[in-house]
Amino acid sequence: MKRLTIVLVCMLGILMFAQEEPLVTNIFFDTYILDALADISAQTGVPIIVDQTVSGFITAEFDNVPLEKALKMLLMPGGYVFIKVDGFYFVGSPDPKNPAFRYLADTVSFKPKYVKVDSVKNLLPAFYEPFVKFDAVNNLITISAPREIVERFKEDLERIDLPPKQIKISVLVTEVSESVVKDLGFDQIGYQFGANQQFNEDWTASLGLVSGTLSFRTDMFGTIVATIKAFEEEQKAKIKADPWIIVQENRPAKLFIGQREIILIETAAAAVTTQTVDVGVGIDISARVVNEDEIELTVAPSVSHFAQARTTTALSTKRSELSTTLRMQSGQTLVISGMTVESSSDSYVGLPLFKSIPLLRYLFGVKSEAEGKREMLIFVSAEVL
Repeated sequence: MKRLTIVLVCMLGILMFAQEEPLVTNIFFDTYILDALADISAQTGVPIIVDQTVSGFITAEFDNVPLEKALKMLLMPGGYVFIKVDGFYFVGSPDPKNPAFRYLADTVSFKPKYVKVDSVKNLLPAFYEPFVKFDAVNNLITISAPREIVERFKEDLERIDLPPKQIKISVLVTEVSESVVKDLGFDQIGYQFGANQQFNEDWTASLGLVSGTLSFRTDMFGTIVATIKAFEEEQKAKIKADPWIIVQENRPAKLFIGQREIILIETAAAAVTTQTVDVGVGIDISARVVNEDEIELTVAPSVSHFAQARTTTALSTKRSELSTTLRMQSGQTLVISGMTVESSSDSYVGLPLFKSIPLLRYLFGVKSEAEGKREMLIFVSAEVL
């Protein structure tokens, strides 16, 4: 019996809720909108107040349509909105210049989680421009608009404020002998320069980057590292670094493998100054996810080394740079090759006592010169996480 009573009470509540909103039955043909609103108000017994901006003609037919739905159908063609206040409806134009706008609008603030407000400002439709204010310092957006516009703005903002995808970039920098280059097959790689690449005739080293010529499967990067380490044990290769970094798409990342040299330079006035020089391999990388498993990768490697022996009066370095943008599948490995590292050294071999004397070392010693060339290979792998 109690259960039946509860069910009856619930059904009665639903019926009462359904009867709270009056129904509209009427036909309007090219009717002045104020007259149509007056007829609906008289039929439903609900006061409808209109501000001075509402005007125009409407054509519509209603058959037992709920009051608020009928109001939407009448007001939508003219861009008007309504709110319910203390048992009556107020109709007006959602224009901030409208004196009655403050009664129609709600003010809500949003703080994007993943994107900056400047990006949101550029992506939002111009429709929202009269209603929104942007605070770039606090990354805050404030909108003052009717409730329907606020709800639509919230939905559009959720479509824009998406977490950026993360990309894992692995880099292997190694110096190998010419025989290793042949064993790996990299000597067959040609030099091709695309539209985004610039060639400098003054380069002392050549950089070759072939888009799509050499690529590997997702798990191949680890195989490459293992192979290079095997060559390293045979002293045919030397791994300079094998770092990896996780970056957000469209955010630049920079990797530098080398050393910072502090050089003491004597000036003509017998004063000593210091100069800091970074020598090594640097890579600027920026990645963008194009499709689900496709990455647009911008790579700008640079190689710098001392061109000659350092002295107290002069310091010369050689630097080679390249920049290119290409597309690759997630997990593929690209190779930047063709960078030759030259090294030279000289020494005197002779009697221990005389080889250190400037003049006598030429008579009692032998000068030994050695030059070497090693190929620098840079493997870059990118994977969408």
